[in-house]
Amino acid sequence: MTRSAARLALLALLILAGQVGGAAAQQAEVLPDRSDPGAVTPDDAQQQPPFRQNDRQQRARSEAMPNRMIETADDAPRYVVAPVLTVDQERLFTDSAWGRRAQGELEEAGRAIADENDRLAAQLSAEEAQLTQQRSALEPAEFRRLAEAFDARATEIRRERAKAVQDLNARADADRAAFYQAALPVMGEMMQQRGAVAVLDRRTVFVSLDAIDITPDLIERLDETVGDGAGATTDSDAAAPVAD
Repeated sequence: MTRSAARLALLALLILAGQVGGAAAQQAEVLPDRSDPGAVTPDDAQQQPPFRQNDRQQRARSEAMPNRMIETADDAPRYVVAPVLTVDQERLFTDSAWGRRAQGELEEAGRAIADENDRLAAQLSAEEAQLTQQRSALEPAEFRRLAEAFDARATEIRRERAKAVQDLNARADADRAAFYQAALPVMGEMMQQRGAVAVLDRRTVFVSLDAIDITPDLIERLDETVGDGAGATTDSDAAAPVAD
């Protein structure tokens, strides 16, 4: 193993260190070493049900679709009895007490991952510099052995850090899935109270009256009934694979 290969291993970790930030815990990506068949790929590191490859494409198409919400008159009822209601699925989560709590925890965990990546990158950089200084005093075979051991350890660290990102994304997935699961019965009650037969994602509707959007009322009711969801997800939930 040459010194240049060891430097590449260090570079892979430095790239990883730059990929994880505060808010990046929602959808952090890891750039793999393509020469390593065991490397973690971005698809491995990202496993969010709403953001998988097919779902990401579908979401991009729905977001690109033009839509408009028409404001009702000031003297109109707060809401109307209608067969179809709409909800802003993303806002429902991010503006709820549950979503704010989850995002705060993920940002804190993301900062911890970033700090640990920085620490490991600095440690490996110092070890590489020390190994370089020793090269002239070592037999070629001994230097090769040390360089290969350094490369193997750097590669393992890179994989461990990629798994930390993957676990964080899985935790975000589990928390979001648990929120929507808890929201369904509350949404069903509101739907029946307003005489509706369906609730649609607002992004899939071309034109609608704002009176049929239940997002603010639903957030308020969820905050009252399910709260911030602390402890609603477990490690086993986060580790469980999500079916396609």
